[in-house]
Amino acid sequence: MGTRSDIIVKRTDGTWARVYCHWDGYLEHNGALLAEHYNSQTLADALVENGSMSSLDEKCDKPDGHTFDNRVAGYTVYYHRDRGESWDHTQPQTGDTLASVWPPAGTWTEYTYVWDGTAWWVGDPDGEPTELIELNAALKGEKKIHPAIKAFGLTIGRHS
Repeated sequence: MGTRSDIIVKRTDGTWARVYCHWDGYLEHNGALLAEHYNSQTLADALVENGSMSSLDEKCDKPDGHTFDNRVAGYTVYYHRDRGESWDHTQPQTGDTLASVWPPAGTWTEYTYVWDGTAWWVGDPDGEPTELIELNAALKGEKKIHPAIKAFGLTIGRHS
């Protein structure tokens, strides 16, 4: 079962873009990758330009031969670019404010990561955009986030 996450980026032009990531959305994986490998505006913008993804990894460009079925280690797998799914269903959701792209109530995602133009933040998608905590503090255990664990559209517990 995937730990789903949303990744929201305040883009260079001031608009916001949200994409979905199906696998490994927990802090120790997606959170750590975002903090270490997507820690600039250029990298954050590049990450969301290809839309929603199956899995996040250290790089988001496309090496020769990389597809959903033939993955090159270390590279993000996107639904449209690497799997051929419709761009209409996988493109970034965009808006003029963070609130306008915040995941809707009852989403299946368990973590929401936000790049504000200078740093990464993390929050519970069922919470408010104002309840974010700084990602590096969460990764170090200085601040805790306990998003809901979801399965089959139901909350079945909380991450510890």
